[in-house]
Amino acid sequence: MDIIELGFGISYIPEAQQIIAMAPSSSIFEDRDLSPVAIGKYKVAPWGEDNDLPQQIRAKTEASEVVSSNLLFNTQVAYGLGPKPMRRIVENGRVVGYEELLDGAEAEFFEDNDIGLFMLEQLTDMNFFANAFPEIILSLDKKKIVSLRSKEAMFSRWSIMNSRAQIEYHLYSAKWDKNPAEKDIDVTDALDDYNPLLDLNTRLSSKKYRQLRFMLSVFMPAPGRQYYPLPNWYSIFQSGWYDHAVAIPLLKNTILKNNLGVKYIIYISQDYWEKMYQSHGINDSDRKAVQEFRNEHIQKLSNFASGKDNAGKAIAVEKRMRQVATGTAEEKMIEIIPIKNDLSGGELLQDSEEASNIISYSMGVHTALIGATPGKNKGSLGGTDKRELFMIKQALTKPLLHRVLRTFSLIKRFNGWDKDFVIQVPEYTFTTLDENKIGKVETIDN
Repeated sequence: MDIIELGFGISYIPEAQQIIAMAPSSSIFEDRDLSPVAIGKYKVAPWGEDNDLPQQIRAKTEASEVVSSNLLFNTQVAYGLGPKPMRRIVENGRVVGYEELLDGAEAEFFEDNDIGLFMLEQLTDMNFFANAFPEIILSLDKKKIVSLRSKEAMFSRWSIMNSRAQIEYHLYSAKWDKNPAEKDIDVTDALDDYNPLLDLNTRLSSKKYRQLRFMLSVFMPAPGRQYYPLPNWYSIFQSGWYDHAVAIPLLKNTILKNNLGVKYIIYISQDYWEKMYQSHGINDSDRKAVQEFRNEHIQKLSNFASGKDNAGKAIAVEKRMRQVATGTAEEKMIEIIPIKNDLSGGELLQDSEEASNIISYSMGVHTALIGATPGKNKGSLGGTDKRELFMIKQALTKPLLHRVLRTFSLIKRFNGWDKDFVIQVPEYTFTTLDENKIGKVETIDN
């Protein structure tokens, strides 16, 4: 039989009118009991099973208009109107207002380092990966922090902890998914998570210490994750809703393009293939042998599903319950689902709507706030409802924003800036036209 590869683990068999969907392995999110990656004199803590989880997440988000749009929305809401250097106005021990700094060391630092871009990069990485990597650079005399850079999370890894449970190095390379050599890695000393200022001053107190660049760790906490916390919204990958959502456009295109009905979708777990390789003595690194075995096995399953002689017969397959972020989920080794298709062009619309809404729920985005709710049953919200939802969303971004702004506390104290210096992120609060003729006012968060 001819097998047409559609991408994302989905294949179409025209002769049998069947879709084969390969469910991804849930182990890509596992970071416990993984062996360190040895590169030269460094031992790297792998990010994911194959040390390429950020690369896989990027590919997945690019394939889903819902996920990518939600990530952009979350970043834009947290960014607000952008960071501004401000000074508190204090009277009788109380803050009574703020004034923007237009000159001085603080304002010059903002101008020299494009803090707006820095914030966007940090917030993007935090929304994508729940980890961000700000790097500070000192002057040659080690008296001031003069530069600030956001190192991309995709290319960032930590060294394994030392005997004092401290991470010593940040390792930066664009080749983590290609097994980089030591010469391909840029290494920066990592500062202590909880008291980076004390750690920095201690290091610089030694005349033999010559480093001028240091890496800080910014992350959203996650239980049991020592090196790389995972965002809660990754549950869409582990529960299977993401795969369901991205499969629907491929299935619809296949149905319409081939002008025929697809009779079955056969879901096959990645764990099933791994067990089959082991039982048949196949090395999973031998791509040719793996592909030949898969094609042969898929044809057998296809023949079973479509053969007239098999009508009314059953197939026994294994299933298990596995832990996901939202509890437990059922995972079947093989699942054969018959589908009904009348070629009306409206196939799977309700499925698409349900998947999109669940994904948006997981990512903390009300679909009405980004312009439209997928599917036919959109419902309707009034302006007041949307305004309140948006204000709630703004409030919920504060923990993320404060984690990113943490870096500036170190810079402020090390550089000896004014004690009343603060960074504020103004944002719009939308009002009714009777309160404000343009329907919005600017508010301040410091």
